[in-house]
Amino acid sequence: MPAAADSYQPVQDYESKKLLVSLLERPASYDKWFELYASGVVFRIGFGKWIETGEEPAVKRIMQVNHNLERVASPGSYLVDSMPFLANLPEAVAPFKKERRRLHEEELSLFRELQSDVRRALEKGYDTRSFTRTFLENRDGFQLSDDEGAYVIGTLFEAGSGTTAAAMMSYCLAMCHSPEWQKKMQDELDEQVGDRMPEFEDMPSLPTVRAIIKEVLRWRPVTAGGFPHQLTKDDEYEGFIFKKGTIFHPTNGMTHNNYLKQAKHANFIVMQGNPPRPDIVP
Repeated sequence: MPAAADSYQPVQDYESKKLLVSLLERPASYDKWFELYASGVVFRIGFGKWIETGEEPAVKRIMQVNHNLERVASPGSYLVDSMPFLANLPEAVAPFKKERRRLHEEELSLFRELQSDVRRALEKGYDTRSFTRTFLENRDGFQLSDDEGAYVIGTLFEAGSGTTAAAMMSYCLAMCHSPEWQKKMQDELDEQVGDRMPEFEDMPSLPTVRAIIKEVLRWRPVTAGGFPHQLTKDDEYEGFIFKKGTIFHPTNGMTHNNYLKQAKHANFIVMQGNPPRPDIVP
């Protein structure tokens, strides 16, 4: 794990213990606890604040921003998805454009407030580290406006919280399909860790745990369709020249499910079929 990511381990450790307590007390609300865990990690890293209950006003607002994003980004949510020419209509007769503006103003207002909270904390001498603090202290070097910085960090929350929670729910689904792997993983934890809580330092000695984590992400990638990226300058790959502006669209669902049928990767589980039938490939 990169050194920068290592510094976030105490936050992940704290939030994971909170998650376990919540799951023990109210297991039926597992989806809520997964979302709260993921949000808590990103909120602390991004803004230097802990989420204690999930009922904090700023947290509820940012979670609503997340849900709005998931809704409007779903293909087919608007008629313009099927009839692109509607994008040329003026806002006065295009309800989807009015909603787009409203949602943008709502989330930008929230991101500004969160940034202002960190700025005030800095002025009072608080030294909690966060992405927002790093931005404010090095704003000239980043060459971003306050709004751009607020948006970059705010969208990190959008990208990191819902996706992490979704991956955790995919893990639960995988274990329902293949409970024998949950037992194998538990046996490995009992043997290597014992009756204490596992720590990041234990990961090298937990190949089954690592394999299951990787397999869940392969089997149910959070964004199976991938996200398009555009080249900002000319590039070359294996003799092929790609001009600036070229759009690359990775399709995770395709690249993660074809070549692995013949993979001979140690400690990697290959789930084939639906429901999956996992096997460790020697």
